Amino acid sequence: MRSSSSHRGKAAQRGETRAFTLIELLVVIAIIAILAGMLLPVLGKAKNRAQATLTLNNLKQLGTAWQLYLAESDDRLVQVHLWYNPLGAGPWGNSNFRNPQAWVIGDMTDNAFYEMTGLLAADAAFTDPGPMRYPTNTYGLTRTLFNRYMAGNTKAYKCPADKYKNPTGPTAGMDRLRSYSANNFMGGRDNFGLGARLFYRMNEIDRPAGRYVFLDENERSINDGFFLTHMTTQTSQNDVPASHRTGSYPLNFSDGHVDMVKLKDGRTSSWNGTGTGPFASAGLNPDWQFLTNNASSF
Repeated sequence: MRSSSSHRGKAAQRGETRAFTLIELLVVIAIIAILAGMLLPVLGKAKNRAQATLTLNNLKQLGTAWQLYLAESDDRLVQVHLWYNPLGAGPWGNSNFRNPQAWVIGDMTDNAFYEMTGLLAADAAFTDPGPMRYPTNTYGLTRTLFNRYMAGNTKAYKCPADKYKNPTGPTAGMDRLRSYSANNFMGGRDNFGLGARLFYRMNEIDRPAGRYVFLDENERSINDGFFLTHMTTQTSQNDVPASHRTGSYPLNFSDGHVDMVKLKDGRTSSWNGTGTGPFASAGLNPDWQFLTNNASSF
């Protein structure tokens, strides 16, 4: 009687190949599954770290452009609001005329209200000729003086982790161009009229290392180019910082440094755009408190 080992040996000598048994195949599959389970979390963390590095670099570029702009503008900050804001003597003063030289033009919801119409006579050449589709139109970035200090770069206005697509309107289903917004107190307005400090020149900023300029805004609250902070009432806070990097968001400060801030309240980090927002419910939200501490002061 021939032994199985003898048969296998002769088969090998004849150059025959032996198929895997079912058990051997299952063992190989199990090993691959174990390795994948070990590697995927590592790869996911590496991807998150790479995105964090990229978004911090974006904020650094915007902050550098912001510094260059004011250095060549008689120490005046680039304006961030839809409307012109007080700059001392000038043709606009405190009037509600749209400002075609804000740091960005238009909004990310395709709202015609933010297009450049009804301008001062001196700005007539900047009037938008019709629907501009600013969520996907780079002209809202490149048309501004600020963008010249970005050397025409339009990619640095968007966080690499922001995969949100416009939900409605003519640009529905399309990727937006911008994730970042500017502190409304930096060359802007206090829309709530609470008397918080507004900064129009660098030497007016009371705490440069503690006053942010740009931050990553939640894709479900971003619209125009500025981030409104309600300095006294948490439940009136509507703008929300982003949370697509495992509950953190980047911002840069007026002294030039950048930071990644960890959200501390689950209401903020888990907000998906539905309901009344993460700041509307009772109980102090430390994420709102951080914003008020770093936006302005009284």
